[in-house]
Amino acid sequence: MNGLQSLFAWIVGQPGAVRGAFWMVLASALFTGMPISVRVLSDHMGPAEIIFFRSALGLVFMAPYFLWTGYRSLRTTVLKLHVQRSAINFVGMVLWFYALALIPLGQAVALHFTMPLFAVLLAALFLGERVGVGRWATTAVGFVGVLIVLRPGVAEIGLPALAVLGSAVFYGAALITIKVLTRTESAAVITFYSHLLMLILAAIPTAVWWRAPRVEDVPYLLLIAVCGTLAPFAVTRALRVMDASIVAPLDFLRLPFTAAAGYFLFAEILDRWTILGALVIICATSYLARREAVTTRSADES
Repeated sequence: MNGLQSLFAWIVGQPGAVRGAFWMVLASALFTGMPISVRVLSDHMGPAEIIFFRSALGLVFMAPYFLWTGYRSLRTTVLKLHVQRSAINFVGMVLWFYALALIPLGQAVALHFTMPLFAVLLAALFLGERVGVGRWATTAVGFVGVLIVLRPGVAEIGLPALAVLGSAVFYGAALITIKVLTRTESAAVITFYSHLLMLILAAIPTAVWWRAPRVEDVPYLLLIAVCGTLAPFAVTRALRVMDASIVAPLDFLRLPFTAAAGYFLFAEILDRWTILGALVIICATSYLARREAVTTRSADES
């Protein structure tokens, strides 16, 4: 048994909290690989083309799983909802990839943590979900963190920063759709249809603005596909053994991981306002996650 097998054997024998923490640290590391790859690839490719290759390679990586489980497991009765989720996610990803090419990675990730805040607003507006005073107040605090990062009136707010916030809106809407999909669909099926439908959506703009990948692009295309496929899987594994109120704060490890990558790879340094604003956003979204976990647990017990 080699060292990696020994590590996984040890992890499997640990309590749920340890296993959940391992999967979330792994997910955060994998999620960090995506913005790094996008930043490098953006020198040569547009966002839609990166999404095209990410989706195509993601389908290739998932093929052995469905060969093993059987392709009958891909049957769905909610294809329309898959299409809706993928279309929303595609727009959000285009905005996200556009921004990653132009602003510091750490700042982009800090602003993107507003996704749960927008999800609260969208759930209230479109799903009629009741939002209490505490959640509204926490959401407002989270947006104060956004103002600290952007400092309107003091620093110029550029299109890339607005694109990150726009991406967070669309990702928040996609998150709501995923919550509905998980009632009947497995994580693997949701991921498969996401890759397939986003491949189709990206095909036309990719054909119009085609730039043939260079040899040096291949490792980053593979990295973004591997990270984009395995990171959600790792989060799912963490949620199976750990409460969501604990998983959500661990997700914020992405910020120091990405900030460190930005520093060592691209000589990017986060300013104190971005760090302070990020902490405010993280505290607000962590509280929202904890409140949602408590509410869900109470509903299950009633």
